[in-house]
Amino acid sequence: MQSTHELQKPPRMPRAFTFLTKPKSIPKYSAMDLTNPSDPPPDYITAALASGLRLRQTAPVRRGPYPLDLPILRHLSSQRVILASASPRRKALLSQLGLSNLEILPSTQPEDLDKSTHTPEEYVAATARRKCLDVYQAALASTSDEQKDPALVIAADTVIATRSGQVLEKPRSEVDHVRMLRLLRDMRVHRVLTSVSVLAPKADASHPGYEMASHTEETSVVFAQADDGLSDDVIEAYVRTREGADKAGGYALQGVGVGGGGGGGGWCWWRGSKGVWIM
Repeated sequence: MQSTHELQKPPRMPRAFTFLTKPKSIPKYSAMDLTNPSDPPPDYITAALASGLRLRQTAPVRRGPYPLDLPILRHLSSQRVILASASPRRKALLSQLGLSNLEILPSTQPEDLDKSTHTPEEYVAATARRKCLDVYQAALASTSDEQKDPALVIAADTVIATRSGQVLEKPRSEVDHVRMLRLLRDMRVHRVLTSVSVLAPKADASHPGYEMASHTEETSVVFAQADDGLSDDVIEAYVRTREGADKAGGYALQGVGVGGGGGGGGWCWWRGSKGVWIM
C-alpha cells in the first residue's frame, strides 16, 4: 500500500511559471535608457537571430468572417495598394477585410521625432503620417512604366504611453526589455496608442497631389502585480521567449501572457476603445 506521502502530487503550476529560473539582478529602470541612450546596444532582433535565437511567434490571427463585399474593396482589388509595414499581423487583419493583394513596402523613415515636444498622441500620429508619406514618395520614385501608381498607402505606428506621459517603443536589448516590463508592471496601468494613416493621390492632381487621413485608437492596459504572480523571474522568462522583442512595450496583446477582455488567464487584461486591456 502506498504511503500518504507517495500519493501526494505537486501543485499544478500556471503556464507562465513553467520555465522559471533564478532571477538575475536587474538595475532599476530609468527613462533615460529609452529616450537618450549614451551607448545604444546592437539591434535586439538582429542580435538574437545572429545568435541562433528564434523569435517566438505570437498567436495566429483567428479566422474571421468572410471578406466584406463592398464597392470600394472590389475597386481596390484591382489597384496598387501598399502596406507600409512588415507586420504579418497587420497584413492578416487587412486581408480579413478583403485587401488581400497588398504590396508590402516598409518605411525606412527614422522614428526620431523629439518626444519632449510631442504628447504621446501627437508623436504616434506624426510618426504614422511620416511613414505613410515616405512610402508613397518612395513608391512613386521606383514605379516603372509597366506599373500603376499607388492608389492607396496604409501606414501605422504603435507606442506605449505611461501614466507620466513617457513614450515607450520597442525594447533595444534584453536588459532594456526586462526593465520596460518591470516599469509597466510597477505602474500597473498604461495606454497603448495606435495611429493609422491612409494616403491616396488626388484625382485632379492639385497641390500637394494627395490626400491623407489619420485616426488614433487608445487602449488601456492593466498589468498584474508581483503579488498576483508577475514576479521578476516570470518577466525574465517571458523576455527569453522573444515574443515581445519586436513590439512596442515589449509584449504582445494577443500573446502568451494575455488574459483577454475582462480578465481570465494570463497576466494582462484589457479593454479596448478607450476602455481597459490586463497583463
